[in-house]
Amino acid sequence: MKAVLLNDSSVLLNLLATDRFEAIAQSTGWQFAICEAVRNESKKLRNPVTGAMEDVDIEPLIKSGLLQVLKLAGEKEQALYVEEATIVDDGEAMSIAIAASRGLDLAIDDKRASNHARRQFPMLKLWTTPEVLKRWSETAEVTDMDVGKAIHLIEQRARYVPPRTHRLANWWSAARK
Repeated sequence: MKAVLLNDSSVLLNLLATDRFEAIAQSTGWQFAICEAVRNESKKLRNPVTGAMEDVDIEPLIKSGLLQVLKLAGEKEQALYVEEATIVDDGEAMSIAIAASRGLDLAIDDKRASNHARRQFPMLKLWTTPEVLKRWSETAEVTDMDVGKAIHLIEQRARYVPPRTHRLANWWSAARK
């Protein structure tokens, strides 16, 4: 059974922006998942040519099983979600509550929410977009050119660039070229 990687909307949108989500999901060894709040959040990415915002349809990924949708389970998880929602946004709160309650790895880029999750739930394993991409590049032996294309699309379509303080910022910058 694959380990589950619960994705917040930030990481999910970044990975979708690559147009390689299927390859990433199949080669990294994780079962990718999202919570209901992330599924229901507005999902848009920029068109790589026009820059206009376009809807993203994740239903085919869900139907194929590449992306699972996890629901809150039980009163304890529901209460944890409500508590977290007083501190971070809805999708982040539900993702943190489910990951903490079930001992799942969590993919999240938001600095404030990540710092909060680390403080409140030090046992949680957190992943960021650069860490997921690096794992994909290593496990699937992706060419430097393909990694660079994926990074370019993330920057262009999702407007994500890791902070200069991120431990993989130099890797990201070098791979982009």
